Amino acid sequence: MRAPLAQALMALAARCLGEHRRDWAMAMRGEFEAAVEDERELGFALGCLIAAWQDMPMHRQGRLALAGYGVALGLILPAAALCLCAAMLGFPFLGVGDVGVLGFPVGVSRQLPLLNEGDWALALPLTLLVLAMVAGQLWLAWSLVERDWSYADAAQRFNAAAVTTLVLLNALLALDMTSMLLPVGTTVTEVLVIQALSWWHDAAEPCAPEPGG
Repeated sequence: MRAPLAQALMALAARCLGEHRRDWAMAMRGEFEAAVEDERELGFALGCLIAAWQDMPMHRQGRLALAGYGVALGLILPAAALCLCAAMLGFPFLGVGDVGVLGFPVGVSRQLPLLNEGDWALALPLTLLVLAMVAGQLWLAWSLVERDWSYADAAQRFNAAAVTTLVLLNALLALDMTSMLLPVGTTVTEVLVIQALSWWHDAAEPCAPEPGG
């Protein structure tokens, strides 16, 4: 158990150090092998991770990574959790009231159903759309942490399509449109923040030398 955990901590420390600290990461890896032989690999790996964390705010790439983690943990993952809770409570076809988890699979609320009797067939597609937003948020968070901007752009387009479809269905079903302000606002905020991080990343990348220079 200790060895896999220590290996994971070392991999995380190397990732936190980034490309410009590759020599330091390789030196840590060499010392880690010696620590394994002395059976102190876990403490050594934890020390390397702490040192890497302390180094991150000192350089631009590290600050960019910390900002990405902050956006993922402070904005995207809470949005995913909120969407999941909303899906379990029957959003947007069950009103706020005594709904409970048992109401959402069959579209039944003990108090405030918002769909007409002929529209209950759309309850499941609405729930699937909200769950798709959960998947899109998780995809976006992972892409951001990995700093894979092409996947992040694709995840944002997926989320925007899911939110737009949900808004259109709400309008067609004459549901309360004010309930869509939060998901729309969250999606717009994510687009703006991640676009800013992408620009920051491009500015932090070193320019390639001219051929023959």
